[in-house]
Amino acid sequence: MKNLIYTFLLFNFFFILACQPKGKNMDQTNLTKKHLAFLGTYTKKEGHVDGHGMGVGIYTTDADYKNWELKNSFSEIVNPSFICHAPNHPIIYAVNEGSGGPSTIKVLVYDPADYSIKEIQSVSSLGNGSCYVSTDRKGKFLWAANYGSGNVIQYSIHKDGTLREGMSQQHEGSGPNKGRQEGPHAHFIHEHPLRSEVYAVDLGVDKVYRYLYTEAGLQLNDSLSVTPGGGCRHLAWHPAGDHVYILNELNGSVELWEWHGSVKERQQIISLPVEGEERYPGSAAINITADGQYLYTSLRGALNEVVVLKTDPKTYQMEIIQRVAVGSAPRFMNLTPDEDILTVALQDDDYILFFERDSETGMLGADPEKMVAASPVCVVYR
Repeated sequence: MKNLIYTFLLFNFFFILACQPKGKNMDQTNLTKKHLAFLGTYTKKEGHVDGHGMGVGIYTTDADYKNWELKNSFSEIVNPSFICHAPNHPIIYAVNEGSGGPSTIKVLVYDPADYSIKEIQSVSSLGNGSCYVSTDRKGKFLWAANYGSGNVIQYSIHKDGTLREGMSQQHEGSGPNKGRQEGPHAHFIHEHPLRSEVYAVDLGVDKVYRYLYTEAGLQLNDSLSVTPGGGCRHLAWHPAGDHVYILNELNGSVELWEWHGSVKERQQIISLPVEGEERYPGSAAINITADGQYLYTSLRGALNEVVVLKTDPKTYQMEIIQRVAVGSAPRFMNLTPDEDILTVALQDDDYILFFERDSETGMLGADPEKMVAASPVCVVYR
């Protein structure tokens, strides 16, 4: 009888233990979990920036992406103004923008245990003024945009994350702004969020190009032209995949296009500066939330603002809902993976701002936290 009672009590003990909610333990784990953040900076003085940054920095953050702590840096690189993370390797791909000469792409491997970082490869960017890199979702291809030479490059990625020799697509033409559009200036290249297509944005010729990608290289499939002299710089796709928001640097506007298959129609143009503003807008960055409800854009030059826009769920059209004054040259912005914070890198003011974001209204908080960082440009979370 005693054995039967003992067995019954033991069974109940383990049954109750197994049925206990695990939220508390999970919360405790999350509270101590660290994330990684990578920072690309300007290291040398150029015509548009007095670079004096570290190169590429590795930081840890808390679970809520706050309290950054610098763990290591890689300084044997010139002006890594844009970086991206490999989807399936502890690897950072960084542009080596150079200083007037040919550019390269650096392949940097890091150890997430001790934060050591080293270069394992450097390849030619087949041009100059490299300013953007990105990979496909599976980590098979890397793409780079060369602002100076106006071409885009595709690299196949080996299984170890290193790159095969690149293949170039040269853009041609010019635009009406003779000071900035004397020739092609590729500024962005990225995969479509749903389809096996790559979109390249060229500021110098006011065009966005649609490419199909294959092992044999990029194949031009279609293109569209933005407002002449607009100077398109970056774009963001609505997550539904058929509407795209194109940011124009030179006239400070965002253009909404429906673009899929043979359908290609501009549906809205909205000006980011306040009405009557005639100073150079210098639009630089555009981000969209995962639900497609909010866009975050930046103005540089004399304006130095973050402009928040809300999109209509049926028409996809935009309206400005907030303007936030920031320091000098908000060159790059990025949402944290949980989208609770908008990270704004102020290239000329040597610090990064962390704006709390209201997920219901899309609005940014009034008192962002600030972190000192010399010549910060590009932030990537992992």
